[in-house]
Amino acid sequence: MMDRFRFDLVLCALLGLSALSAAQPAPTPKSCLDRLSAGVEALLAKDQPRLFAWHLRSLRSLAQSEYAKLALGQAQSARVPVSVREKEFVDYVSVLAKCLETDGADPDLYLKHGRRGLVLARPAQLDGSLQYMMVDLPKGWDPTKEYPLFVGLHGSGPDNPLAYPSFGAGPLGPEGAPGLTSQMIRLAPWGRGNRSWRNDAEVDLFEAIAVLKSFAKLDADRWYLTGHSSGADGAWAILQHTPDLWAAAGLQSGSMLWGRPEWGLIPNLANVPTYFLIGEKDDLPFRIPDNKEAYRVLSEMGAKTQLSILPGVGHYPLSEEGLRKQTEWMVAFKRTRPDRFSFTIDQAQHPGVWGIRSTMNPWANRLLVAPWPSFECNITGQEVRITTKRMEEVSIDLGSSGLRMYGEVRVWLNGKSVHRGPVPTMPLVLKTGKG
Repeated sequence: MMDRFRFDLVLCALLGLSALSAAQPAPTPKSCLDRLSAGVEALLAKDQPRLFAWHLRSLRSLAQSEYAKLALGQAQSARVPVSVREKEFVDYVSVLAKCLETDGADPDLYLKHGRRGLVLARPAQLDGSLQYMMVDLPKGWDPTKEYPLFVGLHGSGPDNPLAYPSFGAGPLGPEGAPGLTSQMIRLAPWGRGNRSWRNDAEVDLFEAIAVLKSFAKLDADRWYLTGHSSGADGAWAILQHTPDLWAAAGLQSGSMLWGRPEWGLIPNLANVPTYFLIGEKDDLPFRIPDNKEAYRVLSEMGAKTQLSILPGVGHYPLSEEGLRKQTEWMVAFKRTRPDRFSFTIDQAQHPGVWGIRSTMNPWANRLLVAPWPSFECNITGQEVRITTKRMEEVSIDLGSSGLRMYGEVRVWLNGKSVHRGPVPTMPLVLKTGKG
């Protein structure tokens, strides 16, 4: 009799809970936005560290921006109807709101313990649109100390700006042993969806780095660039246009889509150590052949390079061991100014390297036609010899932000001596004598 009584009590309780659950309205985009906004407001009502307050406002602004799009009731495309975006919004914003209601409300997890990443939004200089980056600070971060920079470019994936912030706001797992990048500042910018980090998405990368430098100190000789899939495609192109910025690069499951050998730009990155990582069973077109060819081309140039083809692995995910070995190889390098390098200029917004730059107007000459301007530089002791092609005027920075020369220096330009004496405080701007 007593067992039957207990059973009836339990059954009634379960039925009551079921009825209560059924009575709860399903979350809507508006209710999710209100929940997130209330959480942000509650936290901002307290005195918060500046970066954490920026993070909170960024989450709210991103959600408000996406909600405003939903309020229009217009589909982004035939492939992405409004109903899909509404479901995404509910899913992503619910995770963000829950995070701020639990451990995500603790600024120390972001600023001291390195357990959670900051989401920092800004109006883009390019067009004023709302863009963001995700920043993981090292454990025990000291804003007065310089740290290496580890940049990761995401591949093709969700094109909703709320996706990656929500992925980073999930439940924390147990704290493991410190990784190879645990004492680095890790930057994951948003590539405006699936843009392969070309054009405006590349501009956003360098804007993100500039914003990062406004509150954190970076070791300029230890910047590392990585990317997976289309992120690796973009990184491959970025390396060919800014090789003087990076200590080393690690490309994962990438291709040469944005930098074919016949374009003649691969020699630009000959001095950047580059590690290619790809799965043996990667079935995306051109991926494995392109990795082998890129490795061959760089090897024949005498570049420091490595190729690892992971047995039994597809396009994604790559093995933890493979990624660890790639990172271990990369972070062993520091950036050094080479004594011999060349650079071909195919884009006016990337006019040179190591302080040697074309003085062309970047806005009047945005589309350059081959054959492109180029130069070579050879440094022996205190002598700098520069040879140009198709460059009318050149700027030469011999100082710490350029060629890193010191003391008495002699400079030759196209066989003519143009400077002899101490390193000037300002760049030399000289006519090349060649059109």
